[in-house]
Order: sequence, then C-alpha cells, then structure tokens
Amino acid sequence: MEVETYLRDMPEFNTARLTLRKLAFSDLEDVFSFCSNPNVARPMTWEVNESIDATEEFLNMVITGYGKGESGEWAIEWNETGQVIGVAAFIDWSNKHKCVELGYFLSEEYWGKGIVTEALQELVRYGFNELYLNRIEGRSDTDNFGSQKVMKKLGMNYEGTLRKNEFIKGEFRDTEVYSILESEY
Repeated sequence: MEVETYLRDMPEFNTARLTLRKLAFSDLEDVFSFCSNPNVARPMTWEVNESIDATEEFLNMVITGYGKGESGEWAIEWNETGQVIGVAAFIDWSNKHKCVELGYFLSEEYWGKGIVTEALQELVRYGFNELYLNRIEGRSDTDNFGSQKVMKKLGMNYEGTLRKNEFIKGEFRDTEVYSILESEY
C-alpha cells in the first residue's frame, strides 16, 4: 500500500507527554508563535513567518493536503497544556523504495527536553510496523548538533555529508545524512 493511502487517514499517537495529531486551523496562534522565531527558522528551508498570514498559508497547504494524502505533518501537542509546540513529519517519501525522510521543528522553549526524540520514535515505529518501510532517513545542517543528536538517539547511522547541496537563506549549506533500516530496528 502507498504512503499516501495511510496519510489520508493519518493516525493520532499518544506518549507520556505528547499527542501527535493532524494540524488544524485552531492551532494558528501556537504555530505562529514558534514559526516566527528566527532561531527556529534558521536551519529550515522556509523563512521566518513575519506575519500570521504566512503561518495560515502553511496550515492551509498542510490541511488541504491531508485529504489527498500529500501531507505528512503531525502537530506535537504538549499534553500538560494542550498547546501545539512543534511539528513532526514525513517530509518526503518514495513508495517504490519504501523510504521516508523525517523532519521536525519545535518551539525553542522546549529544546533539549527529549521531545523531538519522543515524537519521532512514534513515527519511526509507525513507519516500520505499519507502513512496512525499508528505510527511514533524516538530514541536518552540519552545525545543527541538536538534530544530529536526535537522529543518533533514534538509532540512525551517519552516512555522510552532502557538500553544499542546498541553497538556504542566501547560502549553500552542507547536509549530514542519517538513516535506519527496518532490519536494524
């Protein structure tokens, strides 16, 4: 079965601290609060959301994509408050190669607390146990040590560095590639 089929009926996941669920327009203020932070946007391919309209555009694209199986974004909701504090996602996938790439961004207030690892562990489990993937990968800028640490905690192996492979915010950047195979999970 294709990834898009699963994403049309995207499941919700619950952990001790988090709920992973579809994004909704009611999340607009929460998402804008971290997407407007330059420190959150710095390593991302997207620009700082300088207006709430930019965040609304993002939500519209994601929410419209859910019905088509084109969106793989889960809201990371902090159970204690019900606030959306980040996004965990399948940002790219190949049905032919049974592979997905993970992505995420998180409110700076919650950095360094193991939240992304907790969220992505659910997506890795789902990918291997429900989607029957062969490979799950992640990428990060060479200076994004927090993301590299997350990928290692997920059991991913460093594969190499793609040199100056992405033009982001006016400069070419190097990207480290990590992966885990189903046989290693």
